[in-house]
Formats: sequence, structure tokens, C-alpha cells
Amino acid sequence: MASDRATRLHRLARTLTERFALDAHRQSRRQPHRHGVVEAEWSGSVPAWTFVWTDGPTVAQVRAACREDDPEASDGLRYVRTLSEDTVALGVVRLTVSPVDGTGRRPLVRPADVEALFRDEPFPTPSTERERALVYAVVYELHDAHRSNRSRPEEICGFVGQYGLAMFLRRSGTGLTPVEVLTAHYAATHAHPAWRHRLSPMDADVLVRAVRADPRASAELITAALALLPGLPAGFDGAGDELRARLARTAPPA
Repeated sequence: MASDRATRLHRLARTLTERFALDAHRQSRRQPHRHGVVEAEWSGSVPAWTFVWTDGPTVAQVRAACREDDPEASDGLRYVRTLSEDTVALGVVRLTVSPVDGTGRRPLVRPADVEALFRDEPFPTPSTERERALVYAVVYELHDAHRSNRSRPEEICGFVGQYGLAMFLRRSGTGLTPVEVLTAHYAATHAHPAWRHRLSPMDADVLVRAVRADPRASAELITAALALLPGLPAGFDGAGDELRARLARTAPPA
């Protein structure tokens, strides 16, 4: 009877892998380990059978599919969805940039926070190219720093908490908006740690004033300040003429 249930659970695991296209998903990933596929594992210490898979559908989705396909064999079955390095990094990025209190720095993100974030999200994936670039930069830099191709969730959380996201954004090569270009340059001198930690930019009016007060502002900074002027309130009359004149002086000779 026990061997019959084992056979049915292994068959059910293969059925779920095909239903959720996890085998195809695994082939598209960079990780060398078995990624995505549902595995039926027996633990003698519990004792119980457990379905384990990485990323992919939620626990609720897999549980519902099991009850639909073979309710008898799946009775008492345990479910564990683990998260890949990329998905952990994605969760840390999202939680880090989310609003926090006025300190400018979010408390250290924990693996449990990431698990809670994605508990009801199937197949978590970056929603923007910036998220994708940040995830890649975080994982790449961590592997390089530790001389390893695998990192634990605790290491990913600690790495981002230690260095902040600005470093990874810079190394990712992602383009910055004008307000981000200026914030990246002036955040340290204006005591604005929120940029370093969670990519929160400074106020546009403060940045334009910083450029106007900076006699060594480069053409890139002046151009970024000019791009912000149309959105500023009254009080910056003449700033455009001043900045354009400075830009002309910084332009290289023809």
C-alpha cells in the first residue's frame, strides 16, 4: 500500500510539472540545479511525504491541483515552495525600495519577508527592465564577492542591506532619469542616505539649487537640471538662462 502511494505521488509530481510547464521553465534558467520541477520527497523523521519545487506556482495552486487530480494519494501531503537566488534578490529589491519611515533606510530585509511577499504570487518575475538589471547585478556581485556560484537567502538579504541599491544600479549600467543623475551625484554631500539604500531621489528644487551653487558642475549635471526646470514651481526665474549659458561654456570646442 505504501509503495502504491509512492508511485501515485511520483506520477502526480510529474503531472504537476507538466501542467505548470515547470520543466520548460527550468530549461530557461541560469541555475545548474533542478529548477522548478515538482519533486516527491519522503521524510522518515516526520514521517510524511512532501512536494517540493522552486519558484513556479503557489502552494495554494499546487495543493488545489493535487486535490483535484488525486485527493486520496495527496491526503496529508506537505508542500514546500523554495525560492531561487534570482527570486530572492527580486524580493529584496522590491522590499528595499518600498516606502519606510523618515530614516531613509529600511530595516534589514529577511528571507521570511521575501517568502511572505511572494506567498500568493505565482512565477515571480521582474516587472521592469530596471528590476531585471538590479536582480542580475545583485546576484552577479554577490557571486563575485564570495567566489561562489550559489548564495543563501540570508547572504542576499545581508548583501543588499550592507551596500544599498544605488551601487547595484550603477554597476548594472541602467540609464538614470535627470532627477536620478543629480541625486546620484549630490546625495552624499546633502546627507540623503535614502538614495544609497533604496533609490529614493532628492527633491527636484533642491537638486537644481545644488547645480546652480556648484561651480564645477559638469555638462551632464547642468543638462539634467535644465530638464527639471519645467516642473518646478515659481521662484526659478532666470535659472534656465543661467544654466544654458553655463552649459555653453562647458561644451567642448568645435
